[in-house]
Amino acid sequence: MLEDLIFRKPPLDGPPNVLVFGEPDATATAAYALGRIPLPAFMVFGAAVVTMPPYATAGGSIPLPAFMVRGTSSYSSGVSRPLVGKVSAGWQIAQQIEGGALARHQGAERARAYRATAWQKAAPLVVGVAPAWQDVLRTSSAAALRHQAASQLGAAVVLRHQEAVRVRTGAAARWQEAMRVATAPVAIRHQGAERLRRGVRARWQEAVRAEQRHEAGFGAAVQLDIGRVSRWQAAMAPLPGRAVNEPPVEIPCYVPSTTLVFSERQKYSTTLIFVCERHGSPPGTGQTVVVPVLEVYSVENSIALTRVDSGDIIEARGFSMSLDADSWTWQWSATLPGSALPLVQEDGNGDPAELLAMVNGVPYRLVADVPARERRFARAEVRVRGKGRAALLDRPYVSEQHFASAAGRTAAQLMALAMTINGVNNDWAIDYRIGDWFVPGETWAFQGTPIAAVLDIATAAGAIVQPHNTDPTLRILPRYPAAPWMWHTLTPDYVLPADVVSVEGIEWVRRPAFNRAFVYGASGSGVRGDITRSGTAGDYAAPMVVHPLMTHADAVMQRGVAELSNTGRQAHVSLRMPVLAETGLILPGSLVRYDGGDATRLGLVRGVALDEAWPTLRQTLTVETHVEA
Repeated sequence: MLEDLIFRKPPLDGPPNVLVFGEPDATATAAYALGRIPLPAFMVFGAAVVTMPPYATAGGSIPLPAFMVRGTSSYSSGVSRPLVGKVSAGWQIAQQIEGGALARHQGAERARAYRATAWQKAAPLVVGVAPAWQDVLRTSSAAALRHQAASQLGAAVVLRHQEAVRVRTGAAARWQEAMRVATAPVAIRHQGAERLRRGVRARWQEAVRAEQRHEAGFGAAVQLDIGRVSRWQAAMAPLPGRAVNEPPVEIPCYVPSTTLVFSERQKYSTTLIFVCERHGSPPGTGQTVVVPVLEVYSVENSIALTRVDSGDIIEARGFSMSLDADSWTWQWSATLPGSALPLVQEDGNGDPAELLAMVNGVPYRLVADVPARERRFARAEVRVRGKGRAALLDRPYVSEQHFASAAGRTAAQLMALAMTINGVNNDWAIDYRIGDWFVPGETWAFQGTPIAAVLDIATAAGAIVQPHNTDPTLRILPRYPAAPWMWHTLTPDYVLPADVVSVEGIEWVRRPAFNRAFVYGASGSGVRGDITRSGTAGDYAAPMVVHPLMTHADAVMQRGVAELSNTGRQAHVSLRMPVLAETGLILPGSLVRYDGGDATRLGLVRGVALDEAWPTLRQTLTVETHVEA
């Protein structure tokens, strides 16, 4: 930045004129130059004229010779360069802009409520299309009358052809041989042409039926437009500040480091095997794991239990754990030798024992409940069961609290509020993966444990809560990433052949075929939604859903899709397969395509159960598929 400095008076001390910019305590040395420019004596050449009345005129020139400048200059580079600005002051201004963004979101809420009424007006237009098709049928009937008139014109042509024969008869004296060749073939060709025109008339009637079948394709396209609107609304959450486009950085497969952290004790050899640190993408990111068809699937199974605080290894004679879509934490049980009883009991402070289970190299943090001991002749066993690490967010490990927000927050911020104790975070994080929406202040209030508060917000939008394997993180996932009749547009997370499945079972389930859902916000700022499956009459409505958090059209749409998805004829497929290195444990919420040989099924994993009986380790998947999707 350039600024002009204008001084009204000369400096009191004379040159040099030193200007120092910066902090008062900074020591700065300015650069200046001193010197003299000697000028020789000069002479004036010219003339002066004086006339009456007194008027004087003078003219001339003053020649100056070329001059030279001599002097000295000094420059000191060891000067102090104080700070000219602080970033902290700029970020304080950005906080004020962030508070203003809340007011703009309130204005957008009214515009989205108008869209909900627009869909209601579009419904009668579909009914008006039916009379239009009836008019088209009448037009095709009139075309049949025009074809009859055309046959009469053909009769007149026959008379003209007869006269043409007479003209050729006159020329028969010169061209007698040519008449015989042209007479018979011409008559046959004209008769065959009349029969071809009758066949064309029948084909036009079949084309009318093909146009009626084309209408169903346009009905399915309306569903795609609705999905795009909801995704763009979820993406409209810009942060204050300047956006900088950074080039993509490729994450290396292995980051060299001299720090070696061993998770378990050495058992066999001392050989160090380094694996790729670039783990696979979570379900729903478009990365498909395809299990190839092999004659033999070889897997080296291993189960290891370790107490986290002491690092003691626990030998497991039997181990099992399970997780489903309606559970927010793992359920597990194990059979241990009698000597392992102290390793699964509570510590001196009454805190439960935390264990680290390694299932084929994949870690899982677990919490042990009160164990049970059983002793038989020459054999003592301890049977212990428990839950995942997320059990610490429920009773009896935490007490009930009152959660409420006086200011407006989003659904994700309300979940973060549930993970606090007196305003202080309890070291748990929320991995929010569904559409977010704004909830006005004094709308949501809940009394219960932190995990119960998170479940109340998630179920309001038709979502599920899934724990992280080891970290204190809760994933919020949609119960249905898309409606079952739109699963063919999604990329499956896993493709499983029939060769890798050892046991397959199918259970047929019939649920009510709801095609309409009503969602109502039971609060002062609540909205009402009427969701109807496209292509249906909307005559079979599901029970009304009432929740105070239904304050936005995005939340209403997510809950409505979840209500209309769990309907109709379903086939729950049970697949028992090994824990492969490519798949690991396939968690609920994953989209799986299974080729059973007789049919290919596409469905969502609703539950996974792991069962270990040395040396066999199997996982059993429960996949929800829809027959009439």
